[in-house]
Amino acid sequence: MKKEDLVKLAFVAHPHGIKGEAEIRLINDNPEESILDDEMKVWLFPSSPKSKIKTTGEEWTIAKIRFGNKVICQFEGIKDRTHLESLIPFEIYLDRESFPEPEDDEIYLVDLVDMDVVNQEGVKVGKLESFSDNGMQYLFDVRMDTGEVVTLPYVDAFFPEIDMEEKKITMIMPEYTE
Repeated sequence: MKKEDLVKLAFVAHPHGIKGEAEIRLINDNPEESILDDEMKVWLFPSSPKSKIKTTGEEWTIAKIRFGNKVICQFEGIKDRTHLESLIPFEIYLDRESFPEPEDDEIYLVDLVDMDVVNQEGVKVGKLESFSDNGMQYLFDVRMDTGEVVTLPYVDAFFPEIDMEEKKITMIMPEYTE
């Protein structure tokens, strides 16, 4: 499977203990919302040349995952800390089809990427290129039709409406003052 067709869920940079368990850093930073689970198949990709994971990615199975102050994961086939350390650092990905269906009032931000962004009059002004999380809120990176990238917080003041059926996001551009 190609990395571009997957959704990044977590990053691993540290082992936990001596039995080959990994300390996981979730992208969404909220363990209660994580879809990772025991016996789930995930894709691992190296995040540095130091990792012995193939650059094309490898499919692994989560043997056990625990959520608490830290997220601790044991992968099937990892024998001990030394084996895990040879794989670190790496990223954990999952195919979008493995995600549970969102509730009626919920969306996955990954589903918004590449959607048209329109102004309040409905005129296309760009596309949502990516999103990130600064720890306080999500940020949307909008590639404007002019080529410029505008980064704004995902709040109602800037993005009052998302139309999943029409696949468009309404954006209110901030007014700049000097």
